[in-house]
Amino acid sequence: MVADELTWELVRDEWELLLAVGSGPTSVAAAAAALALGAPAVGRRLALLERHGLVRRVPAGAGPEELAYGLVPAFYERREGMSSYLRDLVLRRLQDGDAPPIAGLVRTDLGSAEALAAVLATAEERLYPAVVDAASRPESDRSERFSVFFAAAADCPIVHAADKDLFLSELLCVLRAAAAQRTQDAETRSAYLWIAEMRVDPEVAADIGDLFESFLTPLPALPGQGAAGFAIVPSARVAPRRGDVTDA
Repeated sequence: MVADELTWELVRDEWELLLAVGSGPTSVAAAAAALALGAPAVGRRLALLERHGLVRRVPAGAGPEELAYGLVPAFYERREGMSSYLRDLVLRRLQDGDAPPIAGLVRTDLGSAEALAAVLATAEERLYPAVVDAASRPESDRSERFSVFFAAAADCPIVHAADKDLFLSELLCVLRAAAAQRTQDAETRSAYLWIAEMRVDPEVAADIGDLFESFLTPLPALPGQGAAGFAIVPSARVAPRRGDVTDA
């Protein structure tokens, strides 16, 4: 349990570095450049992540003297930490508004819990596999990082915040409602929350947006409080952490 707790803290604290590493091989210098940080500090942080099993060394192809890393495939389950995860790693990224979504849509007229559960069952069968296949296309020198948000909730009263645009306000409502309903009932079939990070070419990100939009747009409008929405957002470069040294 202690090891799991420490791992979660590292995942949360080093989220941006882990995303910069990706599947690899990613050298220390490349990870440092992606975060605009000094290579020595990033090297020490990667060594810590390696000791705790979050990254692994992979062949760099540029000589044995150059260290390169890749992520370790693993699942980390923290249901009791959903609120902090949503606050620290999801809502903050959307609310900061550093980069507008390249695609997004919210439907607030998807009916009852039973109707939304049927929609999500269809998404599991048709939408998610297509999105995963697209996101798994090979990276290139033009690839960028994107965040993918998809949420659905059967009981989702929409509240429009005065300081947010209509789309973002509605999406945040759906995200919060989905997180709350899955926290109350992890086995529910009428609430869903999917947040992913991917590194793909911009046109692939656009294709994934088309997949979500093509799925949501034709759904019939029904009475009830069922809602679903998605957004694809470019991942903005983050400011250095306290104690980090930026490159000159």
